[in-house]
Amino acid sequence: QEVGICDFPSQDALILQEAEGGKLEWAPAITTGVGSKPRDPIPYEATGLRKLRESHDLVITGRGLELAQQAEGAAQLQEQLAAVQVFARLSPSQKEQVIQAVRKGEKAYALMCGDGGNDVGALKEADVGVALLSGFGNANVGGGNDQLAKPDEVKDAEEALAEQRKELSLRAQAMSKKAKEEFERKKRDLMSRQQQWIEEEMEARRQRGEDTGIMGQMSAMKAVVVRLKNEMAKEQAQVQKKHGNAFAAGAAKEVGGLEGMDEMPMVQLGDASTAAPFTTRTPSISACVDIIRQGRCTLLSAVQQMEIMMLESMISAYTMSTMSVDGTRPSEAQMMASGTLMSVASLAFSFARPVDRMHPVRPLASVFHPAILFSMLGQLVIHLGCMVYIAGLAKEIMGEDALKEIIEFEKERNKHIESLDEEAFNEWNWFMSVPFKNNLLNTCCWLVETSQQVSVIFVNYKGRPWMKGMLENQPLFLSIFICVIMVAICAWGAIPYLNEVLNLEVIPEGLRFQVMATLFVSLVGSFIWDRLMVCIFAPHIWQVMKEEARATTWRDFLPILQTCAYVGGGAVLLLAGNPLLWIMAYFMYRNWKKGTEAQTQSEAEAKAKAEKPA
Repeated sequence: QEVGICDFPSQDALILQEAEGGKLEWAPAITTGVGSKPRDPIPYEATGLRKLRESHDLVITGRGLELAQQAEGAAQLQEQLAAVQVFARLSPSQKEQVIQAVRKGEKAYALMCGDGGNDVGALKEADVGVALLSGFGNANVGGGNDQLAKPDEVKDAEEALAEQRKELSLRAQAMSKKAKEEFERKKRDLMSRQQQWIEEEMEARRQRGEDTGIMGQMSAMKAVVVRLKNEMAKEQAQVQKKHGNAFAAGAAKEVGGLEGMDEMPMVQLGDASTAAPFTTRTPSISACVDIIRQGRCTLLSAVQQMEIMMLESMISAYTMSTMSVDGTRPSEAQMMASGTLMSVASLAFSFARPVDRMHPVRPLASVFHPAILFSMLGQLVIHLGCMVYIAGLAKEIMGEDALKEIIEFEKERNKHIESLDEEAFNEWNWFMSVPFKNNLLNTCCWLVETSQQVSVIFVNYKGRPWMKGMLENQPLFLSIFICVIMVAICAWGAIPYLNEVLNLEVIPEGLRFQVMATLFVSLVGSFIWDRLMVCIFAPHIWQVMKEEARATTWRDFLPILQTCAYVGGGAVLLLAGNPLLWIMAYFMYRNWKKGTEAQTQSEAEAKAKAEKPA
């Protein structure tokens, strides 16, 4: 009841035991104490565990499980074994059997915690195994009731767990500080006794008739250094024994139940850690919550990256085919620029972190979920439709003659590339020497493709409530923001050198509005379609997304604005020069000017003296 495993009063707990005649029955698990009343046993039925669970907490020991498996209805027992709340004194093989029964009977994933060699089989059998560090004695049982709140007093279990962790962390830090201060105090005491030890060592050498000169003093100092080192190691071991070793960071003793132990246990990896993929550094199953939060973050990140990769690949393939049909293609510089920017944005996914609290709603676990699958198909149609529209406008403005010129130029370009020798390709900027004919179709298609790739990341990145949102993932937000700014700069030709490097033309004023409107439709349309599919096929996810959107305030934008200010300030310093360098340059110029003036004045005086008549 204290840890929330059992739901009913203690007098309603039933334990499976053997009755007279060899039959099994459910008897009261607690027969003494306040509230306990004599009750008649309930006959055991292998098919009635779930029904009995509705009004009682069920307990099975290793002996009871063995008898139940030998009795009639063993197959039905395996299907309903998950209805039992407490398993006690099980053998290693029985623990493994319980895990198997839960996985098969409930069609669920099983998580197992253990700290000893008898848990290895169950840890391997479970979908997720968590090994607890051994050497903490009874840290998880007894002696800690004063730290546990009653279940009816806890409104948010995870919040209470976080508060408990915070408290334990503060106490561990205080203990570590206390241990450090104690060791430093003993260290100073030992250092102050060095002179006394040297004198004692020199007196001992006189009594033994050994050299007491300079070489004798050097030998005495060497012996004192060895003694000091041994004494400090001994004091350090005593401090660690008293306050806990460094591996547990002093937290082991404060977890509970260890204050009364005569000696501090040596915390070490147990046998369970060799069989479990996860090992927690504290003797608490609270790490299971962290594993679930991290797992949900990893799952969501993987699904979203797969979704983004599929959309970007299809957009790039269609853009390449659209250009190839009309005889043009993206330049090497364009492909490198868009590929680099998208790689930076994709790498920013690695900065995704789970939120501090586990949400009761689970994220979508597959790209083949209807909400994700139909969203991807709709987004693809919207993006390709915008691409077809822009390509048609660009070809209409260019005209047939310009398109034919591009085709002829590409033929000559291919011949030029084939004529290049191997040494030309060894240069890092070889692609800059390859001729490329700038044209409006290539420019529009590349700008639309880049902006659509940005919109794909923006639309399909869904952070909260399972991982940090877009505003909290600053590398991703800034990379997307830089991509948008770059597209706008290239479309308007604000930096001619950039357009020249990327082989882009300045979009005519009559076409700029259509291009920007198309980009807006591509972004907003795909966003609305994605949220509509989520609303239709995953209404529970849609409800969570609305709650998170309503919870967003202006304060959530402050970290992004602060980072943008830092980036802008750094750019200004880089462009304008380091102020310290400017100050140094000013003083250097002033000294140089003074020296020049003094030299000019001395030369003038010398010249005046030379011209003065004798």
